[in-house]
Amino acid sequence: MVAPDSSENQIPPASPYMVSAEFTLESVTRRYLLIYGTTDVWDTHDQVRIKKQAFFTVVGKKIGTEWLESGNKRLVRLEDVQAAIAQKQKNIVDPAGGVGVEAALKRYTYLYPSRTVWDHELREIVNFDDLKCALPNVSQIWLGHPDRKSIEKKNLVFDPTQSVDPATHINMFRGLPLTPVNDPDKCHAIRTMFFDLCNGDPDIWAWLAKWLAYPLQHVGAKMATAVLMHSEVHGSGKSLLFDRVMRPMYGDYSSTLGQHQMDTQYTDWRSNLLYGVFEELFSREGKYQNMGNVKQMITGDRFRVEKKFVSSWEESNHMNCVFLSNEIQPFPVEESDRRFLVIWPDFKMPTDLQKRVTEEIENGGVEAFYGWLLSYPLGDFGPHTKPPMTDAKERLIEFGRPGWETFFYEWQNGYLDVPFITCAVTQIYDVYKQWCGKNKENILGRNKFSNLMSRRVRLRKNLRYDIAMGRRQHAFFIVQEMPEGKIQAHWLGECYEKFQEYMGNQQREVE
Repeated sequence: MVAPDSSENQIPPASPYMVSAEFTLESVTRRYLLIYGTTDVWDTHDQVRIKKQAFFTVVGKKIGTEWLESGNKRLVRLEDVQAAIAQKQKNIVDPAGGVGVEAALKRYTYLYPSRTVWDHELREIVNFDDLKCALPNVSQIWLGHPDRKSIEKKNLVFDPTQSVDPATHINMFRGLPLTPVNDPDKCHAIRTMFFDLCNGDPDIWAWLAKWLAYPLQHVGAKMATAVLMHSEVHGSGKSLLFDRVMRPMYGDYSSTLGQHQMDTQYTDWRSNLLYGVFEELFSREGKYQNMGNVKQMITGDRFRVEKKFVSSWEESNHMNCVFLSNEIQPFPVEESDRRFLVIWPDFKMPTDLQKRVTEEIENGGVEAFYGWLLSYPLGDFGPHTKPPMTDAKERLIEFGRPGWETFFYEWQNGYLDVPFITCAVTQIYDVYKQWCGKNKENILGRNKFSNLMSRRVRLRKNLRYDIAMGRRQHAFFIVQEMPEGKIQAHWLGECYEKFQEYMGNQQREVE
């Protein structure tokens, strides 16, 4: 026997598309079908679609031509070929990701128009480039598959009210996780802590109980109000109640947040949230700059979600906010504010109560408190019910007032030695300068002072008024309406002289 040439050992194994001497017209007729309306061929053994030239390469041009011209060749519809390919692809498993095409068809939905998909398993939006990295082989098959699911991107919604049509929408909300327990005794210590945090004030306690209960009894309700609990007293139980007790009721739809979230340009942390606990939200430098964002979080209907490497989308705002702080002024609250319930806990939680609360949390107390809130009577309380004014809120408002506004507040409420009556701008400005000196406040220029004050009381310029020294002309703050039958110049002169008399008395007291 002649030894084979060494080069024969280097011949690669045969490809299914190489010419085989075994092919006959009969065997080709049994194996191949012509795809109707095309020159392509369907291989019933390997379940693949072959171009005409490749078919000739496989079976040989002579046999291939005979088969094409034969009247015995079988035909197949293109639609049936595509269905067979799709069925075969479903069984492909990507070696990189361990996910088959069939599993991918169930797991992912394309969001049109975008380069993103919804991952039903992770419950989040995924960039298609990331999907390609995870499933390099299956992703392209999935993308072109006729059974691939697709919806308009706007129909991917977060709807805790669960009122959208499942046939046309994907709802990112799946329901609250906890099962309530109807046993108030199991949360007795939690309810005691709750009452103590309100300093034993039944009105504040009742309002806050309804505020906590309403969005649990009406899942998805957006409260147009928020809770700010702050105090220099450490260990009062703020975080225990609002974080460890309340957050489990919302599960994945809740989060504890802080300044980092407010500072970042991305807002995906807000997506799919029903309940947010903000701990020490702002630095002392940033508390004035970000109040617009805080107000939008509380009363805004919708917001734009910006996520890194993913196309942005719009989402309904269902997040209800609690703000916790140990600062005297966590952030400024305006004089006319109607958003915040402000509470300042006066007492540290007793060690024994803290121990009992912790035991209840670990032994079904959260579920019992959840059941208690679900059964709490709401009456006519609703998302827009305004919070009561508290001493803590008044202090916070006063703390944040600029000097001119504090001056106006004291003038309006009778705390100054001059009455709250119509007067010339120069008169009240002189009083203001004396007040600033007494209270160590920076003095504003007269024009700026009068412009700011005109936000609180009507300013009229170039008014003539009569006094003993003759007729003059000046700008006035009009506090009260002129009595009927009076001539304006005479009445303004009377107001001027009356105010001047009080100023003289004040000056003599200072001297």
